[in-house]
Amino acid sequence: MRVEHPWRLISGIVVIAVVAIVGYTGWLVYDAAHHLKAAADDASAIRAAALGDDPAKAKAAINDFSGQAHSAAKATGSPFWGLLTHVPGFGDDARGVRTASNVADDLSDGPLTELAGAVGDIDAVLPKNGGVDVASVQGLATPVADGSAALDKARQQLDAVDPSGYVDGLKTRFRDLQSKVDDAADAMGVANRALKVLPQMLGADGKHNYLVVMQNNAEIRATGGLPGAVSLVSADDGKISMVREVAGSSFGQAPAPVLPLQPAEQKLFGKNLGTFFLDANLTPDFARSSDLWKARWEQTQPEKIDGVISMDTVTLSYLLKALGPVDVAGVHLTSANVVDELLSKVYARIPDPKAEDAFFGQVSSTIFQKILTFSGSRQTLLQALGQAADEHRLLIHDYDSDVQADLAGTAVAGEVTKTGPDNSVPTTPQVGVYFADGTLSKMSYYLRYNAHVSATSCVGGVQKLSGKLTLTSTAPKDAKTTLPSYVTGTGLPKSKAGDMMVVVYVYAPEGGTASKFDDNDLDYDQFSAELDGRPVIGTWVLLQPGESQDLNWTMTSGKGQTGNTSVAVTPSVAGGSASSTAASACS
Repeated sequence: MRVEHPWRLISGIVVIAVVAIVGYTGWLVYDAAHHLKAAADDASAIRAAALGDDPAKAKAAINDFSGQAHSAAKATGSPFWGLLTHVPGFGDDARGVRTASNVADDLSDGPLTELAGAVGDIDAVLPKNGGVDVASVQGLATPVADGSAALDKARQQLDAVDPSGYVDGLKTRFRDLQSKVDDAADAMGVANRALKVLPQMLGADGKHNYLVVMQNNAEIRATGGLPGAVSLVSADDGKISMVREVAGSSFGQAPAPVLPLQPAEQKLFGKNLGTFFLDANLTPDFARSSDLWKARWEQTQPEKIDGVISMDTVTLSYLLKALGPVDVAGVHLTSANVVDELLSKVYARIPDPKAEDAFFGQVSSTIFQKILTFSGSRQTLLQALGQAADEHRLLIHDYDSDVQADLAGTAVAGEVTKTGPDNSVPTTPQVGVYFADGTLSKMSYYLRYNAHVSATSCVGGVQKLSGKLTLTSTAPKDAKTTLPSYVTGTGLPKSKAGDMMVVVYVYAPEGGTASKFDDNDLDYDQFSAELDGRPVIGTWVLLQPGESQDLNWTMTSGKGQTGNTSVAVTPSVAGGSASSTAASACS
């Protein structure tokens, strides 16, 4: 039979072929995207592997991740997918999905399998029966380090791809995987650093002595609060013990600064920075505060100090979520009430300062012993410590140079300026907003504040920054007559009892500049200095009960600091973080 119009048959075959190809392409894309999304979902389990309480569940989730990653890699590894990478308008998408699939597949081999096998041993990093098994901690180091390296490599490979032009479905899945790998890499990076420093800090090579400083947020200092209670804790081959406790006030005033003070330090913080133990953290530089505390301790006490660990009262509230309530001297302390009990109610209940110090010491030792005999949820305890670290409430300085090098750049290091590679000038602007009590009181319990910084322009690699700080006193209107005199303090005339004086320090970026505060009817003079390469401006603010005041200023970044601006703020008596990040004006 003769075909009169063969082109119709040919065109029909072509149409069918095109439909088949489009259908197969659609199925292949769907299949790869489906497995990629499933792998991204399962990637969250890698973080659970570091923190979770169910090793079997974590291992199963890692196995699921591996299976989905392998399926995605298989789908994108076919010759047909190779052709898709050359299709105009879609080739970039296909190449990106193949990259993501291969990254996930590579990630699932080797390091994560080893990590899955070690999940059940992660309990070893937490105290049990008065100590930590150092050998078990050391045994975790290799699988966690390998897992961390694999995740870092995966993050770098994914970050090298720009998915902004992908079709929405693939773009969403790619970015989801990026986000999950970022989270897992961050978590494993923290775990890796911790496992590197823990054996040394636990006294694997001999006894180490640490000062544990409890900061009282009711009398604010730059790093959190007054160093009211101090404990000497020793670690020897994993065995941890509290040697003794002393009140911060017991150190009195040294006849001269315990360490030489820079002229700028004296101008900003006064001589008390070096002579009073209670004022050593007027500076926000935790390493400097640690040096001053260590020097004063060693002047007056027999032990040499190997490191300093600090936490505040809000950290105790986080810890008690994991540890459960404790009873101290007839007071039932819970995560919900410990801040109010220790920073406010105690002063009405115990009017004698020495008895207050004794109570604070009892609280510290009771919680310390509960941590050492911990038998609850690993996840909740690690989350509590992680939250405190992220909010700069938990700080650590170690005098072993190798340990401190591993701590550098982390949230617990308490650095004022985080330098770039090889101690170079930072590539991102860093702003600091810090406070100190000027009332010699416990009125900071009623202090609330909000610091906001925004980048307004970028010229020649220099950003102009605008800052605003709002300070508020939530003290009762009748504070003068209803609050104990120990709370209202002695730094102001009796006629102003119940008011609070707040000293404000604002640090500009390294290599940048800072203006004076706008004159909003400030009652006191301003001051300024340059400290360690950073311009600092400051002033005093007097707040009556219920009053709010705003401070405004402008500053510039150092040249070449074109990234987002980090804004570090003294931790508040209220839970949560007061710090923030401001988007760059250069991008």
